[in-house]
Amino acid sequence: MRYTFGGEVAQTATLEPVPPSIGEVAKTVADSLAAEQIKDGVGAGTWPNEADFTGSIVAGMVSAHELTGESAHRSSAELGADYIIWAAQGNFYGDEAFALTRLSQIATDPCDNPWRTAVSDFCYNVKHSVDGTEGYISGFADIDPSTAVFYLANNVVAAFYVKAEDRQIWRHGLIDSLSRVDDSSSFPVMALGAATWALAQTGALDETLIAALGQGVAYWDAKTLSDLPGLLRDHQVPDGWPGAGSFYWQFGHANGNHGYTEDTIFATRGLIAISRISPDPGLESAIAAARAALLDGIGADGKVSELLWQDGLSYYVYAGEMLEVLSEMVVPGDLDSEMVVPGDLDSDGDVDLDDLTSLVTVLIDNFNASDCSRPRWCDGADLDRNGQVDAEDFLIMEDMWLEYAGQEVPGPGE
Repeated sequence: MRYTFGGEVAQTATLEPVPPSIGEVAKTVADSLAAEQIKDGVGAGTWPNEADFTGSIVAGMVSAHELTGESAHRSSAELGADYIIWAAQGNFYGDEAFALTRLSQIATDPCDNPWRTAVSDFCYNVKHSVDGTEGYISGFADIDPSTAVFYLANNVVAAFYVKAEDRQIWRHGLIDSLSRVDDSSSFPVMALGAATWALAQTGALDETLIAALGQGVAYWDAKTLSDLPGLLRDHQVPDGWPGAGSFYWQFGHANGNHGYTEDTIFATRGLIAISRISPDPGLESAIAAARAALLDGIGADGKVSELLWQDGLSYYVYAGEMLEVLSEMVVPGDLDSEMVVPGDLDSDGDVDLDDLTSLVTVLIDNFNASDCSRPRWCDGADLDRNGQVDAEDFLIMEDMWLEYAGQEVPGPGE
């Protein structure tokens, strides 16, 4: 860049543009989605021609609200949830159950709200149906295995969130469905990422066999849950290659096909979930590469396309899924400030009586959690933001109550 001073030319260094923060990117994507959402009529709460994907988009709008603090994004998510509850009549797709879970997580009282109740009732009703949870899960054997994994991964996270009695059955069902995924499936790497994301949050990645002896497809022979991190990383396009940081869509990397947005989103979410339970510098570099690839895939207008080089068809669901991964891969400096004040459970900018009353239950419900991270911080229970919920957080809550009480009690002469 050249500047002229008094007729003389001074040569300066080229100034690189400052990339937008994740908060800014999320706002652009979410603003676009909010503007396109159907607000009235039978389809109110959905997006044009994508009613079946409302769950994934709603979950994304919840993530957007966490990142931006925009009430419009939360309102959009709640309108979408109204449609889900009306249309599903209690029988939720996995991504719908997860969307309601996400709304519950940002509710004034995460332990008592209509969205949590809806998910709890769904799990209860499935368990006590004629065929039970095992029978319900067996129905997924009739569809594409990778599609089954996507839905079941979301079901598992929702079931664990509400502490469903049969949550381990849901988890075992997910593992069994994963054992049938191979390159004949619709999106094998995406399924691997989604399964890893759910399994890493809900139990140990131990030596449990993914496919019992003589069962499952050949790809999973002798593979265990502990192999999932390595398998997932093996499908990432390495540095120096076209599309570096993105993921191949098939296990065999056939024809070098890579760079599909959904594959990279779900594979990255799997890597992030692993990193939270087992920090690893190699894993962090893989996440950083994926992060760069994903951010490059978002258009200036907030649209998200089929391919990360902004090519192919653009769908609202891609944008919703992108918002979900954006919220999971924030790092220091991504947000202008902490969007949720510690203790401000309803995100209205202050800590008042409603927040404090709910905080007691939230702390008890999350006590001893050790995987808290931004932006949710274990439903707001990790008040000192140190990654865990412990006695220190209860002491902080006590100070908050005393401070609040001090504000309410008139001083001398008042």
